[in-house]
Amino acid sequence: MKRSVRLYLLVQRLGGGRGWRPEEIADHFEISLRTAYRDLADLSSTYGIPVTTDDDGRYRLVEGATMRLLPLTATERAILTLALDNPALRTAPDVASAIDRLGDKLSAATRQIEETPSGLALTGPEKSGDIKEGLLLLLNGAVRDRTPVSLHYRSLWSGSTTRRGVDPYRVFHRENAWYLVGHCHERKELRAFRLDRIADADRLEGRFAPPDFDLAEFLKHSWGIYHGRTVYDVVIHFDAALAALLEESTHHPDQRVARLGNGDLEYRVSLSHLEEVARWIVGFAGAARAVEPPALVDLVSDMAARAHEAHRRGDAPAPSGGQRDLPHVDPEGGASPRQRSLI
Repeated sequence: MKRSVRLYLLVQRLGGGRGWRPEEIADHFEISLRTAYRDLADLSSTYGIPVTTDDDGRYRLVEGATMRLLPLTATERAILTLALDNPALRTAPDVASAIDRLGDKLSAATRQIEETPSGLALTGPEKSGDIKEGLLLLLNGAVRDRTPVSLHYRSLWSGSTTRRGVDPYRVFHRENAWYLVGHCHERKELRAFRLDRIADADRLEGRFAPPDFDLAEFLKHSWGIYHGRTVYDVVIHFDAALAALLEESTHHPDQRVARLGNGDLEYRVSLSHLEEVARWIVGFAGAARAVEPPALVDLVSDMAARAHEAHRRGDAPAPSGGQRDLPHVDPEGGASPRQRSLI
């Protein structure tokens, strides 16, 4: 018998009007006395079900308490189970533990539904790195309570690790990674921080004022996660063979697509950072062409030229040991006055 089912049946037994000794529970469910005590303790501490004991050591539910079955259909339960199986939720150990407990509760509260195989699945791999245990819940609490945090953060561009004071506004998942966005005390501006680059974090004293912040607005002109100061009107032309592919998919909420007279497709979007979309264009190996702005054309040309140079047959591989700077991006993760990453 699955433990979730046993706990559900135990709740029903404890709510039957009489008290039950742990020895009776162990005999009834054919478990050890130690397991019976653990089940009784978990009903209260983990699942929040009010269990009490009398002077004779008999356990029962507090009067009026019960555990009702959830009136879900098989499809509704499959959707909830699918959501709990999201690989993105497994990168933080504390969240994964909470997900497991939720799964047990869902199984217990929907045991009246016949177990049938589901055709739905979420697959990885989740590309985020390991997240320090307790970090996601600490940041979530700081966002909720509006308390500043101190982050021990490793920069992607410089490789250095520094302390950052941050007023946390939101924790979110995007582009296969978890991020914190908030007001950086050092830079005095909005910054985004990847959770898998935070070595540790502490909550600080005090509270900050409710921020005038909207996550959707913050990401409105981002292709992925990079965020800049100047909004560019980006124009890309795709070969006719790819037109249907682009018309059937949504790569950005702001995208506009239109067929050209020769069958090619024109793709327009407004972005405040060009590096991520430039990498996307290069990935089409010549079937996509940057048209506007000129800075994007230069960036795509430079990326493609470097890729070509790195893959010329007969050439020795370029030495590793450092990341080449890209146009408009300095080693510290800043950018030109026209374009600056807030990562």
